[in-house]
Amino acid sequence: MHDGFQDDDVEDVEPVFDADAHFFAALQTLNVDAIMSCWSESDEVTIIFPGIEIAKGPQSVRLAIETITYHTSKLKTVMHPITVMRLGDLGWTFLGGTVVTTHGDETLSIEVYVTNIYHRESDGWKIIHHHSTPAPSQPPYFEQRMN
Repeated sequence: MHDGFQDDDVEDVEPVFDADAHFFAALQTLNVDAIMSCWSESDEVTIIFPGIEIAKGPQSVRLAIETITYHTSKLKTVMHPITVMRLGDLGWTFLGGTVVTTHGDETLSIEVYVTNIYHRESDGWKIIHHHSTPAPSQPPYFEQRMN
């Protein structure tokens, strides 16, 4: 068991935890196809990144990911699970951590909260919703520039 919450009425969270680790590993590659392989093909998928509008549906999610990867030359995440839960074919993670991104010659380090919701499909656990937001206890996002 990881740092997530689990009680007798909640099913094994390991598959959800593993899907989350796979997603963050893919995200760090900045390879859109690798990242999209973590996503469900459902028309109901959604993604919310800081600074861009909510995207709904596989094509819009892909476009949001392409936008992030196009403007990022390097990305590193260090996430710590706060809650990992599973109920049947649904699982979710709530994490806190740091995202360090490089854009040209600028590097930004931001503390974030992340929520991922997964659905178990025939080919494994797939993301149906991702929401990342800056943690409230830090300076504004664009004031975090470091060279």
